[in-house]
Amino acid sequence: MMSTFPPMVIGGVVITSLSFLLHIIAFSTTYWYTFGDVIHMGLWKSCYQSKGVEACSYYTELPVSDAHLIAAAVLESLALVAFVVAVICAFLKMFVLKEKGNMFAITGVFNLIAGEFALIGTIVFATESYGSITMDSSKFHYSFGLCIVGGIGGIFSGIVFLVAWRWWKN
Repeated sequence: MMSTFPPMVIGGVVITSLSFLLHIIAFSTTYWYTFGDVIHMGLWKSCYQSKGVEACSYYTELPVSDAHLIAAAVLESLALVAFVVAVICAFLKMFVLKEKGNMFAITGVFNLIAGEFALIGTIVFATESYGSITMDSSKFHYSFGLCIVGGIGGIFSGIVFLVAWRWWKN
């Protein structure tokens, strides 16, 4: 059954799935940025070590909200939704709607949207500042990097699916 699809489509599905997995990890972990060994923060909460015990606070519990963090979280949420749609469309194309060539285009477009939202979200997060204090680029952590890799993967797999769609039409 898998042999009926060109290798680039199978590769596109694999890249889409891996990009989605990386984005889920980045989206849900609190290691986007670190302040030494004491504080680490993500899209939803920040955690700190005090006397060997880790305590975390969700941003919604804080009295002040930060527009950059909210914007980054919204963009990454939109990327997550687009990745979910792209993965569903990719698997529908492979196993249910085999003869629908336009599913390649739909999957490709949602991958591109997911990748763009993910990358723009990381840019918004990276430009965060507190008054005159800006984030030190050497302190971005693995969650931030995984989001970038997932975003690039989304764009790449989007291009693969759009090329597959053009190939399918001809």
